[in-house]
This record gives sequence, C-alpha cells and structure tokens, in this order.
Amino acid sequence: MNKKEFKLCIISILISSIFVTILSNFKFFNYDKYFLFPITILLITFLFVIYKKKMVVNKKGYIYLLPICAIILGTFFFKTNISNMIINVFILPALISILFLKLTNINYNMSGNFLKWFYYLFPYKLFNNLKIVKDNVKIAKGDNKKIKNIIKGILISIPFVIVIILLLTSADMYFSAFLDKAINKIIVMFNIEYVINNILTFVIFFIIAFSVLVNIINAKDKVIASGKKKSVEVYIVNTVLIIVNFVFVLFVISEISKLAGNFLKLPSMYTYAEYAREGFFQLLLVTVINFSILFFLIYKTDTINKNGGLKCLVLILIMFTILLIFNSYYRMFLYMYEYGFTVLRTQVILFLLMELIIAVLFIKKLISGLKYMDANTITWVIIITYVINIIVCNNNIIALINNYLGYIKK
Repeated sequence: MNKKEFKLCIISILISSIFVTILSNFKFFNYDKYFLFPITILLITFLFVIYKKKMVVNKKGYIYLLPICAIILGTFFFKTNISNMIINVFILPALISILFLKLTNINYNMSGNFLKWFYYLFPYKLFNNLKIVKDNVKIAKGDNKKIKNIIKGILISIPFVIVIILLLTSADMYFSAFLDKAINKIIVMFNIEYVINNILTFVIFFIIAFSVLVNIINAKDKVIASGKKKSVEVYIVNTVLIIVNFVFVLFVISEISKLAGNFLKLPSMYTYAEYAREGFFQLLLVTVINFSILFFLIYKTDTINKNGGLKCLVLILIMFTILLIFNSYYRMFLYMYEYGFTVLRTQVILFLLMELIIAVLFIKKLISGLKYMDANTITWVIIITYVINIIVCNNNIIALINNYLGYIKK
C-alpha cells in the first residue's frame, strides 16, 4: 500500500469511526446504534474507497446491494423481531463480504470453500494489519522535532505545576475551593464512563474497519483452491439411505391412513386442530436433517455419479423430503386457518418454501449428473427468502394480514 492509498484508507476510516462514535451517543435503539448504523457506515466507507481506488472488476457484484439495502432499511423501518435481528448479525456481514469479493476479485466464485473467502476478510490479520499504520505514518522532520520539544516541555512542567498548586491551595482556601469546583465541573462535563465508552467505540470500530478494508484490498488477487471431495464407502451410504427411506415409507403410509378413513384401524381420536399442531416442529427438524444429509452427499462427496443405485436412493430421499414439506405446510395452514398468522408461523412458511425450492434444485442437479452449477441460485433463493421475511414478518404486516383474512371469513 503506497502513501497515497494509505492516506485515502486512513482518512476514510477515521471519519467513519468518528461518525459511528458520535451516533453511539444518540438515543436510538441499542441495536441501531451498535450494529445497524455501524454496518451501514462500514458499507458506505468501503464502497467509497474501492471506487476511488478503481478496484471494481465486476460491476455485476453491485446487485448484492439490493438485498443488503432491503435488509437494513426493512430492519430499521419495520422494527423487525428479535430473531431477525440476531440473524442479521450473521447474514449482513456475509452479504457484504460477498459484495466486495464479487466487486474486487475476478477469481471469486460461490462454492464449498466460501467460508475460507469470508475468513480472509474477517478476522484474518485483525491486529497485524495495524502495523501498516505504524509503517506509513511519518511526520516531517521539522514537525517531529517541534512535537518532541513540546512533549518534553509538558513533562518538565508537570512536577513544577504540582508543587505550585499544592502550595497555592494550602496558602489560599478560596483558591482551593475554586480549584475543587472547577475540577468537579470538568469531571461532570467529561464523565469518565462516557469518555471510556466513546474511546472503546472508536477504537473497536477503527480496528475492525481498517483491518477488513486492508483485507479487501489484499484479497483482490487471491485464489482459493476448491476443497477435494471425499470418497465414502458406497455400501455404508446405501445401507443408511435404505433404512432412512424405509422409515419415511412407514410414515407416509400412516399419514395416508390418518387422513383417509384410518384403514390401518389404529386407535385414534384426532381432531384437525390436534393434527395441525402435533409434532410440526419435529417434522421441520427432520427436513433439516434430510437436507444436511443431501448437502453432504451432493457437495462433499464424489460417490453419487459412480453408483446409479446411490443416486436413486438420494432422489427418493429428496422426494420424501418434499412430501414432509407439503405435510408440514398442510398442518400449518390448518392451524393458521383457525388461529391466524404470527411472525413465527409466517417465518416457518417461508422457510418451508425455501426448502422446497432447494429440493427441486437438488433434483435438477442430480438429473444433470451434478454438472448443474447451482451455488449462485441457492444463495439467491436464501437471500430473497430472507429479504421477504424481513419485510413481511413483523407485527404490523402480520396484523394487516390477520385483519384481511378475518374480513374474508366474515
């Protein structure tokens, strides 16, 4: 980093750090002060620096600004719930990382090594990057000499000032009272806790912002090799999938019996309300487990294309997962028909829709012989689902939906 580049970076980060510190003293909601505003200022600062440095090599990366801005504005104006606020802490830094990697690095691509890319932006060399400040900040020799002389003068004057003040306060009680009052006023004006909080805010933001910016600049030519896929024992995987799929066959038979006149003649006193709310979240967890198995087999192993039987078993597991998703949808809609929408129920519906789309993408990938590159598509499915969730899943919108549906039922 040459002197001109360093000056641009350090001035930009100093200004943004001061701005964040000032904002932290206003009476906003703590989440806005300590996460939403700093992440917004960070985004603007980085965009300004890479524009001034002419680092943009892929303007298509700017498309990621749309979901980032939608999430930031949606969170601020719609007063989203606590679950979305927590998820924002992870998803916004991830999206901002993707944005700047897409803009500045021609080698960047969505793949199984995406976590390594994120690591090289943060927290990689979090404190080591500060050495650049030490190496680049050089004061002119004349100014350096003046500053050193001023510091020496201050240090020499300290013992004289202490002795003089002690003698004067002992000799004159009025001066002593005046000095005590002045010191107390200064303490009130510059509250120690207030000053410490501001210093900490400034220092923490400066370290993170400067370090990440340096990493973005240094990562513009970085190439990260894709991880090698693992070879797994086909007979073990086939056995596991056969057993898991057989359990789902039994579950599907019982569901059909439950909804079609109880032809299995099982003792059951089900009402639709009980059916709707029974075990819903357990079913949701089962779909998550299924997707974990599918992600591992499709993206982390190289065994599926070598064995046709394994591919069929994976496809069957995907189909059972889709059936579970529809089953969960049916239960949830029965329940919501009676009791209405809530933020959590709406989030679950969106999550199931996202799972359904990803399951269809898995089928397409398997049919194409795993040649279909779907990482970008899956990423955008997740992003769009989350943006819809930010906008829709808040108490005001849910209340409007419930009022509208209640009007229809009347």
